[in-house]
Amino acid sequence: MEKPEVIINVASSLDGIIGSEEGALSLSTKEDWIRVHKLRNSVDAILIGINTVISDNPLLTVRYTEPKSPHPLRVVLDSKCRIHLDSKIIQDQHMIPTIIFTSHQSSEVKRSKLQRLGVKVELIEEKDDRKFLDMKTVLKVLRTKYFVSRVLVEGGSTMITQLLKNQLVDVLHIFYRFVFVGNKGGKNLYDDLLVQDVQGALMFKAAEITKLDEGILVTLTPIKNIDNK
Repeated sequence: MEKPEVIINVASSLDGIIGSEEGALSLSTKEDWIRVHKLRNSVDAILIGINTVISDNPLLTVRYTEPKSPHPLRVVLDSKCRIHLDSKIIQDQHMIPTIIFTSHQSSEVKRSKLQRLGVKVELIEEKDDRKFLDMKTVLKVLRTKYFVSRVLVEGGSTMITQLLKNQLVDVLHIFYRFVFVGNKGGKNLYDDLLVQDVQGALMFKAAEITKLDEGILVTLTPIKNIDNK
């Protein structure tokens, strides 16, 4: 399968929570944020899900370091085209382009409004009855149409889970802050059914482990990365 290198970056508590029902938790420290922005500056696109846009309204720009040119594309998975037209990543299209991946079932009127604002809208099929966009198609379009060779995924939980389940991840960076936050109402790093035998789990090896002020950064690569058809 033709796809870009997929790099996931996420900050987690020690009990595996990356956000609450209201949005992302502030788990990254200053030192970790500097690392994240350098990582952003090394890729061609930054990919997030619509829930992250709605809850956090991020800019997805490069700070703490001199941004490269061109700036990484901003990519949003939004099957129902729920993105607000006044979102930060929509309002500065003249500065940094945004691509919205959505389905044929989304509002044609909304898609037209986005395109008039300069947003690039890509229509792809939903994969199953859970209405997830087909991640393999998303990655193929990014590689073949937009020439993205490296994409950084910054959330949320649903998209990270789909990428992991479909064995589409090449590198996984997890910054574990030394805190326990509790899991009731929390968003898990990996949101899927519990396996009953660890032999059936997704397996990774630690490429690097680094101490960062109030936490540790674990860099992982997959052990089993087959069936990427």
